[in-house]
Amino acid sequence: MRPMRLDMAGFTVFRDETTVDFTDADFFALVGPTGSGKSTVLDAICFALYGTVPRWGGARGLANALAPSATEARVRLVFESAGDRYVATRVVRRDGRGTVKTANAGLQLMPPGFDVTKLDTGLSPEDLGEVVAGTPAEMEQAVLDAVGLPYEQFTSCVVLPQGQFADFLHAKPATRQQILVNLLGLGVYENVQKKAVERAGQAEAKLETVDKLLGGLTDVDDESLAAARERVDAMRELAAAVAAAVPEWERARATAGERAAALAALDAELGVLAGVRPPDGTAELARAVAAARVAADEAAGAVGLAEEREEKLRGELTAAGDESALRLHLKAYADRDRLTAEAATVRAAVDAARGEHDAAVAALAAARADAQRAETELESAFRAHEDAKAADQAAALRAHLVDGAPCPVCEQTVTTVPAVPKGSAVSRAIEAGKAARAASEAAKRVVQERDAAARELDRVLLRARTQHDQLGARLAELDEQLTDAPTPERLREALAEHARLRAALEE
Repeated sequence: MRPMRLDMAGFTVFRDETTVDFTDADFFALVGPTGSGKSTVLDAICFALYGTVPRWGGARGLANALAPSATEARVRLVFESAGDRYVATRVVRRDGRGTVKTANAGLQLMPPGFDVTKLDTGLSPEDLGEVVAGTPAEMEQAVLDAVGLPYEQFTSCVVLPQGQFADFLHAKPATRQQILVNLLGLGVYENVQKKAVERAGQAEAKLETVDKLLGGLTDVDDESLAAARERVDAMRELAAAVAAAVPEWERARATAGERAAALAALDAELGVLAGVRPPDGTAELARAVAAARVAADEAAGAVGLAEEREEKLRGELTAAGDESALRLHLKAYADRDRLTAEAATVRAAVDAARGEHDAAVAALAAARADAQRAETELESAFRAHEDAKAADQAAALRAHLVDGAPCPVCEQTVTTVPAVPKGSAVSRAIEAGKAARAASEAAKRVVQERDAAARELDRVLLRARTQHDQLGARLAELDEQLTDAPTPERLREALAEHARLRAALEE
């Protein structure tokens, strides 16, 4: 057995897909530190063939095939044995309860000259060759026939477990001999020996029988022996002639039986026909048959004329053109008329929406101008309020001023103290400010309302324009479709001709 290629995925330490290619290797060695997976490669070869590994302790250790946290392990081994190439596959899965079982196992005989590198192209299992075994139970005998060794001998002389090479060397001579016989294919000589012994026994038995026959012919001389040989030759010739004549005699006897049966059947039919008498009214029936034949001929002629007429009408109907195309053109005319009217309505709606939109934009601009004026008036009222506060403070100082005395603010001499104005300028400024603020807020509300109205009219105008553009595109398509089309009147006339020809054809 010669390994060619080993593919592993999820198998013990090889969680990822791993390929070991032995194709061009006459001798190889697996080198690496402890735990790197050297023994696992040999375990995978043994597992692919026999479904277990020596260091697992039997089939119960199947869970050891799965890599940590993996739910599936796949191993595929391509190997050569006795000039044939095989591929062995095993798949192990863990179910929801944690039980590990063999999900698939198979052995296939690959076709001659199969390129192993094609396995990297994702071939289906059906492309790998003839199925020799398709279940784990069938694998045991199939692998034994292909490899020539059972599991115990394979693990004793081909893939020895670690530390067990000495077991093979110290095995009993009979055990080692049987392993070597299976390994080297020496069992064929045991089969040859058995066949030779069997044939020798048969020859001795025949020889003993012939000796007994010769012992009973002690009184036979050469003349009687020659006469017997002549009789035997004559009997053989006669037997040959009889053997040659027997088939012909059998055929003649079978033919005679068939002829006799046919003759008996004819006699029976003649007996029946002898009792047949013509019924009454045969002449009238003959005349009726003749009249019916004339009518049938006339009907056949009418059928021929009708078929000719039908063929002619079918030709005219075909020449009249495709009815469905005519109906499509007529429908396109109707759609264009409908869409043209609809486009006019939408165009009017667009114009109306544009007018309303322009009016709303103008109203919004006027409202913004009013709001700006109100804001300006509010700022003027604020400044008037500040001036009024300054004037009131100055009026409060007048009560302490005396003509000719210095001013406490500017320290200049006050020649004449002006009279104190009646009423407070601050109160009047506050009232004016409130009125200006109310006018500004009202103007802002008007701006917001007119801005919302302008936005809504903008959306309405956009929808109307979109609908108008869509109708225009559809009308352009219809115009292109109807470029070389006949007029609607010609289309209706053609459809009427179609209906007339179809009615005539049905008739």
